[in-house]
Amino acid sequence: MVKFVSLKKTLSVVFDGHELADYLIVAPGFDRGIGSSRDINLQKLGERRGKEFLSVTNDESSISMPFSLVDNVLEKRRELARILDVDEPKKLVFGDEPDKYYLAIPSDDVPFSDSKYYGSGTITWLVPDAAAHSTAIKQFPLTKTADGIYEFEIDNQGSESVPITYRLKNTKENGYVGIVSEYGAMQFGKIDEADGVDYQQSEKLISTTSFSSYENYTGTNPQDSNKKTGGTLTQSTIDGRNILRLGSGGSATSGWKGGMKMIDVPADSEGKIGAKNFYCYFNSWFETGLMGQTGCVNVSFFTADLKLICSYIIEKTDASGNSAGVLFQIGGDRPAVYKHINFTPSYLNSQNQFNNARGHTDLIKTNDTVEMYWFGSRIGASSPSIKDMECAKIGIYIGQTYSRNTNESSQFVTRCYLRELNFSKMNVDKWRDVPNRYSTNTEVVIDGNETKMYVDGVESLADEVKGTQYFKAQPGKTKVQVYVSDFSELDLSACTAEIREAWI
Repeated sequence: MVKFVSLKKTLSVVFDGHELADYLIVAPGFDRGIGSSRDINLQKLGERRGKEFLSVTNDESSISMPFSLVDNVLEKRRELARILDVDEPKKLVFGDEPDKYYLAIPSDDVPFSDSKYYGSGTITWLVPDAAAHSTAIKQFPLTKTADGIYEFEIDNQGSESVPITYRLKNTKENGYVGIVSEYGAMQFGKIDEADGVDYQQSEKLISTTSFSSYENYTGTNPQDSNKKTGGTLTQSTIDGRNILRLGSGGSATSGWKGGMKMIDVPADSEGKIGAKNFYCYFNSWFETGLMGQTGCVNVSFFTADLKLICSYIIEKTDASGNSAGVLFQIGGDRPAVYKHINFTPSYLNSQNQFNNARGHTDLIKTNDTVEMYWFGSRIGASSPSIKDMECAKIGIYIGQTYSRNTNESSQFVTRCYLRELNFSKMNVDKWRDVPNRYSTNTEVVIDGNETKMYVDGVESLADEVKGTQYFKAQPGKTKVQVYVSDFSELDLSACTAEIREAWI
């Protein structure tokens, strides 16, 4: 891309990450206007003088930006045309307001007149939401009143109402979250979820981000005998976070080569080993750095005698392009892959659930049904033969196709890691605290921009109570009260409300 730097000082204009001042000089007549246009609805009543006011609608706004080009006009014009050719509003930042941005798109054609050494024109920026947004997120702490009520005081110093995102962390189990202000109410979970009665509870038996204490397994892989286990898995640290990776691949003459860890599921609080019904969360970073890389990460669940119950498989066998797959396998007496979903293992959120920023997924077994998480939804499959199978071991396999090298800068998937694993046994008969839906230290995020709820990074749309209103923070101060189950408590130091202020 050709860039030109003007010797004349001009206003910085950054659009979609491109500095337009490298090409143009903002000319006199630059007009951001005051507010947006309004559509006023009036009604004539009889023969009375004047009309009755009914309503007003605020429309989109526009910004007129005259500009000039000096020297190399033809090249600069082409570069500007390329930058301005977008199909949706992008961030627009002016240098005299670096703390604010517009979501704008060039409107219609850009009138332009030019010669070889000088050109001039006008860009009309269309701003659909008619607002300038703060580049900074403003946070507000949670407090507890003398009456024991959790409360946020949100101070919106902008001129527009804006969405609110809440981040809540409970220090005790919790079954309900309610958020209330004068502008509406939101409810999640069950307000009447009880504690301290006869019940079947879930118990977290494994919660680890460290895998070094688990031994490498070198026997026949009970998930797939074609996945040889002659290699080793080892623990490293990237960006301050533990990862389990392939240490050595070993050798194989067909199928896959790699390493495996076999984790024994501990006994529950009643001393029983084995979970007929269980929940497992794990976090994997599976991201290619080159086209044609191959590799796999498998998390599999076995009985005490190594019979396969189910497996969550992430693998890439495409040795030329960048297509990978997620496979959901059910074991029992008729093992089969019930679902195969293709995806692109890039760094983009829109393409890859397992990029560095995310990696969250989970699996639930309830009697004869297994549900597996993929991109905000659960995919289920049933097999009568697994109904009474109890999980006593968890196998983690990381491998490469047998004939290729295991160099992460060459043929092996660059980020082929497991970063975290939590395993909970469901339906343990107990007489003590009810296993509530939000366990201790759970982070609940209620995202006002997306109007969605997340529990430890996983979408939990089913928890939203019908009638919930995602109200906004009006200009000025707004008090918001937060309610949880009467047996729960929130961690004040870890709870915030967030807004991004906006102005007309």
